[in-house]
Order: sequence, then C-alpha cells, then structure tokens
Amino acid sequence: MKKCILLFLMISLIWVPGVFAADIPAQGANLVQDEAGLLDSRDITAISKVTAGEAFTFHVLTVDSTEGRSAEDYANDVFDSWGLATRDVLLLIAVQNHDVQLVFENPPLQAAINTWAKDQGASSGSAALVKLLDTYFIPSAKHGDFAEGITSLLNAVQEIGRAGSKSGTTQPGSGAASGSQGSSSGAGSHGSSSAGTGSATGSHGSSSTGAGSATGSHGSSSAGTGSAALQDSGSRSSAAARATVFVGAALLLSALFVLLTGLRRSKQWGEQNEQLSGLLVRTNQALESLKPFQGIVQGKTGALVEAISARLSTRLVDISARSGQDTKPALYRLGELKKTLEKLRQDNSAFRAALEEDEKQIEVINEADRHVKQRITALKKEIPELDEALQALIRETGYNLQAMVQDLQTLAEKAAKADQLELFDPIAAQEFTEDAQKRQTKIGKDLQDVSVYNDKLKAFSGVLSDTRTTISALIAQHSLQNMKVRPYDHLEQAQAQAEAIKTPLQSGDMDEVRSIAARMDLLLSEAVAMTERQGQIRGQNRRDLETVRTNWTTLKQRRDELQSRIRDAGGRFAEQHLASFREALEEWGTRLREGAGEVPQIETWTSDERGEFDQARSGLDRLLSLQDEASARFSDISEGLDALNSRLDKINRLLAEGPARIDAAQSLLQRNGLARRARSHNPLLADYEKLTLRLVSPPFHMDELETLARSYEAAISTFVEEANRLVRQKQEQERQAAMALLLEQQRQQQRQQQAQHNSNSFGGGNHSSGGSSWGGGDSNRSSGGSSWDGGGNDRSSGGSKW
Repeated sequence: MKKCILLFLMISLIWVPGVFAADIPAQGANLVQDEAGLLDSRDITAISKVTAGEAFTFHVLTVDSTEGRSAEDYANDVFDSWGLATRDVLLLIAVQNHDVQLVFENPPLQAAINTWAKDQGASSGSAALVKLLDTYFIPSAKHGDFAEGITSLLNAVQEIGRAGSKSGTTQPGSGAASGSQGSSSGAGSHGSSSAGTGSATGSHGSSSTGAGSATGSHGSSSAGTGSAALQDSGSRSSAAARATVFVGAALLLSALFVLLTGLRRSKQWGEQNEQLSGLLVRTNQALESLKPFQGIVQGKTGALVEAISARLSTRLVDISARSGQDTKPALYRLGELKKTLEKLRQDNSAFRAALEEDEKQIEVINEADRHVKQRITALKKEIPELDEALQALIRETGYNLQAMVQDLQTLAEKAAKADQLELFDPIAAQEFTEDAQKRQTKIGKDLQDVSVYNDKLKAFSGVLSDTRTTISALIAQHSLQNMKVRPYDHLEQAQAQAEAIKTPLQSGDMDEVRSIAARMDLLLSEAVAMTERQGQIRGQNRRDLETVRTNWTTLKQRRDELQSRIRDAGGRFAEQHLASFREALEEWGTRLREGAGEVPQIETWTSDERGEFDQARSGLDRLLSLQDEASARFSDISEGLDALNSRLDKINRLLAEGPARIDAAQSLLQRNGLARRARSHNPLLADYEKLTLRLVSPPFHMDELETLARSYEAAISTFVEEANRLVRQKQEQERQAAMALLLEQQRQQQRQQQAQHNSNSFGGGNHSSGGSSWGGGDSNRSSGGSSWDGGGNDRSSGGSKW
C-alpha cells in the first residue's frame, strides 16, 4: 500500500506542473468571466445580453494580470486554450497590465472593420482594431466605467459586422475562380475560404482581402483544403489533449484529497479510541478508591459512597461496550468515517464529564476522612480556653453573660457529636465541625466586644456632653437660636439608647448590643450635621440675598438700555420688526417687579427672630432662577436688534460693492475684445437706483429691502457669469483652433509615413495588431503593418493600454 501511494505522488509531481503551467482560466459556462472582479452582477447581466449575437459570439474575460507575458500573447493563448472558432470573438481586459485585447479568426469581420476604419481616417489591420478600441472602449475606461465600454464595443462590432455583410464585404465567393483547386493569385501555400472581392489569402491572414482576380472552375470555393484543413485538425487535437490533461489533473487532485483526508480522520479515530481506553482505566481506579469505605461508613457518607459506586460500575460497563461497538471504516469512506469519529468524540466528552464529577465527590470523602479528626481535636482543646476566658470576663464585669454561656454549651455539644460520627460518617462529622468552628469564632469576637462596649457605655456621658457643647457653639456662631430643626431631640434619643444597651450587654447578647450602639452613634452625628447645615444655609442665604439685590440693579440697567435701543430702532425699522421685542421687555419687567416684592419676606425668614432658613432658601432659589431667565431673555432681545442692524448693513455693503463688481466684469470683456457681445447692464442701474431710493426713506421694511437686494445681487451675478462664460468660450475656440492645426499637421505626417510603409511592405500578409493607452494626457499608441507573404493565419488582434 505504501509503495502505491509513493508511486501515485511521484506521478502527481510530474503531471501537475504541466497542467497548470499555462495559468489560463478554465472556460466557464458564462460568456462573461470576471476573474478580476471589475463588474458587479448587474453589469454581467447587461453584458451577457449582447454577447450572443446573430453573427458573432463574444467571450469577455477580465484578469488581474497576464503573469509577465504580453497581453497579446496571453489573449492568443486563451483563444487557443478555449478552442474558439470563426464565429467567436475574444475580449481580454488585464487590469494590472492596463491592457485590452480583441482577438478573432474571421477575415470577413476584419475586412468590415478595415472598411469602417478607412472611413474614420485610420489604417487597416491592427491599426483598425486599435481605432475601434479607442473609439468605443477607451473613453468609458478612462472614467472607470468598464461595463459601459464593453457594451459599447460589442454593439459596435455587431453593427460593423452586420453593415459589412449587407455591403458584400463579408460574403465569400465574389471573386473569379481560377484552377480546379481554387489556387489564386497572391495566395499562400495554405488555402482557405476567400472573402470579399479579392482572391483567397493565406490561412493566417488577418484583416483585408486582396484585389486580384482568380480564374478556374472552382474559384475561391476551395476553403478547407490543403494545410488549412490540417491545421484545423491539429487545433482540435491540441484542444482535446488539453481537455484530457485538465480532467486527469482534476481526478488526481480529488484522489489526493480523499487520501489525505482519510489518513487524517483515521488518525483522529485512533486517538479518540485511546482516550476512551484511558477513561476506562480512570473509572476503574476511582471505583477501587471507594473500596476502603464500603461496608464501614454509614449515614450520609455511606449513602454517598454507594451512589458513586453504582454510577462508576454502570459507567465501566458502558465504556467497555462502547470500546467494542465500532470498527474503523475504510480509508476512502470519508462520510462514514467522519460520522463515526464525531459520535466517538461526543461519547468521550460525556464519559469524561461524568467521571470528573464523581472524582470530585470522592475527593470530598477522602478530605473529610483525612482531616475531620484533627479539626475535632483542635475544637475540644479550644473549648476549655474559651470557657476560662468567659468566666474571667464575668468576674471582671459583674455581668451574667447568659447568652454567651449558652453558646459555649452548644459549641461543646456539637464538638462531641462530631467526635462520635468521625469514624463511621466523616461527611456528617465534617458538617458538625464546620458549624462548631463558626460558633467558636463568634464566641471569641463576642468575648472581645464585651469589654469594648462596656468601655463605650462608661464613656458615653462624656461623648454626649462634648456633642452638646459642639452644637451650642455652632448655634452661637451662626445665630441659630430660633432655627426650626431640633438637634437636642437627637441627643435625648441617644441618651435613651444608652440606657437600653445595658440589658443585652449584661446578658451577653452582643448582636443586639452592636445594633443599639450603631443607632447611638448615628443620632449623635446627625445632631451635629443638621446644626452645621443650618449654619451653612443661613450663611449662603445672606450671600444670595446680596446677589439678588445686585442682580436687580444690573437687570434694571439692561432693561433701560434695551428700551432706549428699541426707541432708536423705531426710527429706522418698521414696527412689525420691533413689536415682539417691546412685548417681551414689558413682560419681563413686570415679572421682575413681582419678584422684587418677595425680597422683604425672604429677609424676614432668614432673620434671627424667625430662623426659617430652609423656607428662605427656597425663596432665594426661585428668585435667582427668575433673574437668570430674565437675563437670558434680555440677551435674546439684544441679539434680535443686532440682527436687524446686521441685515441693514449687509444691504448697504451690497449697494457699495455692486458697481465695482460690474466694472471688473466689463473690464474683463474689454481686455478680451468682447465688450460688444456682452448684454447691456442698464437693468442693473435701474435696480441700483430703486434700492438706493428705498434706503433714503426710513422706517425700513426689511423683507422688502432684502427682496430688492437679492434681485440686484442676482442681476450682478448673472452679468459677471455671462462675462466669464464669453471669455471662456473665446479661449476654448482659440484652443480648439490650435488643436485642429496641430492635428492636421499630425495627419499629414501620418499619411506620409503610411505611404512610405506601404511601399516598403508590399507583398506581405494580412496580420494586423496595434495598441494605444488612456488614463493620461499623452498618447502611448503603438501600431504595426501587414504582410502578404502567405505564412500568417486569419487571426486578427489588436490592443490598447491604460
């Protein structure tokens, strides 16, 4: 088996490089193959509608690059690889090469394109194809619209081919026959079907037919004989061989995929079986670890051991059965192998999770068995020490501490119970031990807190006195004798709590002692805090009262200023512009006067005699908010008046700057000799005079003034734009005239070069090619001639670069 695999891989190393060396995309079912991703789905659908025409079938291929080869060679390789025929036309677009190629083997179509190109002033052959690409593809490609360029080009080729067919250019058989086998004057050694009015060309002639006459009984109908037929047969054989190579490569890759995937999954299947065997061993070990407890432990521990043992025994049977359940499928049966492998993984995961949970339970049992005895021993040793400390505290304080005595007795009982269960039920013994340890910790803390709270109770009278002194000082400092809050009530409540704490402290109920002590501290701190707050409020009230008085003075001044500005504006602007400002100013003046009437009451509330500081605070907050809002409204009125002045200033600026703009445009026309062609600006003078007249008769209605101003400005802009358009038009005409002269010089030079070229290449074949570029300012067009040596083929190609 290994020898077969090795031989198989060696063959693949020899075969595969030959298959993929050409790097030509395989021909797909769609006539549009967008390998470069230039087109979206809508573009491909639109182009596909014109690819299958009546006379030609177009194949559009886009690629990222031609992998170092010339685009022309690459296009010809694609044409050969795909086995395209006379009806087919290939359009190749190479993105990174910035190159486009048009390839076909159809002399009648080439002849029709030659005729079209001559009508456009271009040469025939590849130069005609370049002209075709430059006319229909290049303009759209310059703007990145490849879909439009492709569609325009394909439609043009269809139309040119159809026009050529109607004119007889593409109809074979019009030449005079000569010789029984159709040999013709000027023909090469490889005969083919003749086209147009001339004799048959060589089998690889590209674009136009000759003009010589042929005689003989068969004329030009001898297409398909001679070397052309042999070449067509060889092309078909080559295409078949390439197809065979591709099929063989596909089969080889499929076989390699099956082999490698099967080996990988087979290895994984073996690994999963090894894991299953490991789980079997672990389960057996876990079951063995329970044997020392079976038949000995009772109670909770015994029930737990029996449950774990039952589950492990059942799992041993299940794992053993699962181990012998499946046989590994054959290497090449990928689907069955995958299914078996997935099921094995799921079973392994389930067995492992259940086993890990049982192992944790076994560890709990072992932990209790190993350590519970030590914990019980430590408890039994600490209980007498706690009892000794408790008795000493009772003697020291004189309290009975009955609650703590009972807690200590309960602790001793739990320790004794745990000691009884330790040998036969370690799990239950551990639970008793944990509860006893918590109780032991609580008793220890309670013993310490008895002394702490006893001292706190003794010191409370001094703390209460200090708090009272602090409150009295705050009252005197801020003159709070008549404040409405009652901090001394909190002190009396704290005193009552101090009396209440004695009973639970003497009995040792330390949880209740801690709760009462927390309330005592809170009452004391709140008494001081409320007094401090009253002092802060009163101080803030005094400051804010002063702020309110100052604000009133400022707001009154602003109101008076606004009233003065509105009176002044009444002489310039219509009343409808000022009415809202007058109403707002009056409204807020009234509201401010009403607010000012509240100040004496607030002063009374914040006085020493009344002491209603919180109520005064609410009134001051309300007045400050009213003053802030009034200030904002006054600012709005001021901004509104500023806006009216700004609108008027803008109109005045337009009136002052308009004549200068008109004079500048008129000067531009005069410098370019166009003053007579510009339309008169007399209407501008009328608008100017109308606006000027309106501005000298206030009060102003701003909407009417702005309408006149917009009309005047629009007329100025129209005049200026017209002047600029005339200047640009004249400059463009001058540029076009210069370009026309330059183009005429280039055409004369090209005609001279073409005449010289035709005289040098007379007797050549019909192969034509050419290229051009777009995307920049300079032309990068390349062109080639034709030869009639009879050694070429009938394929036509032409390309452009961008």
